[in-house]
Amino acid sequence: MKYGTLSTLNSILKDLQSDAATLGLTIAGLMIIVSVIMIMFTDDTNVSSYNKRWDNLRKVFLCAALIAAAGAIVTFGQQIGGALHG
Repeated sequence: MKYGTLSTLNSILKDLQSDAATLGLTIAGLMIIVSVIMIMFTDDTNVSSYNKRWDNLRKVFLCAALIAAAGAIVTFGQQIGGALHG
């Protein structure tokens, strides 16, 4: 029985894993840095705007967590592909 398709899928997932992790961490880091800089340069002391800024930062951290979860899913898929192939 030939596993050409599974080998191809496994190699694609390996490429996605390495590229997605690098790209995702870079984007998440930039999102966090931009949000923190925006909070630092805002001089509005209104309580509602303060809460809104921190809510936006929480959203950024949530996006970073989703990027990390996507990387974990790709890793899991790659491991399953390797197990089926091997």
